[in-house]
Amino acid sequence: MRKIAIFSAAFALGLAACQPVEERPVTAAPAPDPALVKQGADLADALCSGCHAVKPGEISPNPNSPSFEMVANARGLTQDTLGSFLRNSHNFPERMNFEVAEEDGEALAAYMITLRREDYQQPIE
Repeated sequence: MRKIAIFSAAFALGLAACQPVEERPVTAAPAPDPALVKQGADLADALCSGCHAVKPGEISPNPNSPSFEMVANARGLTQDTLGSFLRNSHNFPERMNFEVAEEDGEALAAYMITLRREDYQQPIE
């Protein structure tokens, strides 16, 4: 009797293991506000395009300045971390003498995050 109980329990566990596991849905980051994205795109054209490629497929005028697409596709980057990075990255007067205001950093980050692509491949240098 005990062998039958053990066999039944093992059989039930085996069947349970073959059942499909319900996957948890991946929670995507909320889409940026379209007005903020537009503001960021306009700022990028006006303030950043002298050094950076601000649209996909462009080449940065300054070879030392990464394209916005390259930055946006950096591993682990979020809109929040990008906004913080933008507000702090240009505050080196000896190199750029350019400062990004907090509200501009948020708008630029909202635009830049729209440049993320699942199939992005970093250019070969």
